[in-house]
Amino acid sequence: MSGTDYERELRTLLREHDWIVFRSAGSFVCDIIALRPTEHMIVEAKATKGDRYYTTNNKEQFDLLNGYANQGFNVYYYVRWKRKNFWSRWKLPLEPYPVFKRDDEEARLDIK
Repeated sequence: MSGTDYERELRTLLREHDWIVFRSAGSFVCDIIALRPTEHMIVEAKATKGDRYYTTNNKEQFDLLNGYANQGFNVYYYVRWKRKNFWSRWKLPLEPYPVFKRDDEEARLDIK
């Protein structure tokens, strides 16, 4: 599956849980914007390579996302663990760049 396929999978999953979802294809800053009447999320979707995910290979994008988080926006990395077939998420801000996260069952996502 490609990155686009994972973004669409996440979009469908969020919509099934009553989010209004906009995919920002080809964007520089985020992949998905998700809204509810009293909630919002800026989402960067990632898929693992082996047992790690990489936040981004672009420090400017990383700094922008952290900046939005520091201004009060709900910013998340949603990570698709290919081998284990589940999603997890981490809320930003994360420091320092680059951030690498190992597979962590406690971060396993139950989308609400």
